[in-house]
Amino acid sequence: MKPNGGGGSGTGFPGTLADKINEDLGGYDAFKKAFVDAGLTQFGSGWCWLALKDGKLEIMKTPNGENPLVHGATPLLGCDVWEHSYYIDYRNARPKYLEAWVDSLINWDYVSELYEAAS
Repeated sequence: MKPNGGGGSGTGFPGTLADKINEDLGGYDAFKKAFVDAGLTQFGSGWCWLALKDGKLEIMKTPNGENPLVHGATPLLGCDVWEHSYYIDYRNARPKYLEAWVDSLINWDYVSELYEAAS
């Protein structure tokens, strides 16, 4: 995460990673929807992820402290959807938390570094 991060093309979204998101996930808007949906549909405590598995980007969700490594994938971006991560600021509004997180906090440069290292 980083202050003033997040967002899609035109906001520092790295080209190689953007191309891969377009290819594997249908573009930034489809990524955002799938990522937020994964966080919304994770029952109880857990995480939503952007991961690389078998050379393809995937959106995943995991319960509790589990991460994509146990599913043979490399985690590139993870968002904590445990209630403690958002309750003070968002109360029960997990959707607003996830939207704000994706729009404002993703450090795409670091995600791109992780993607390049895993590719």
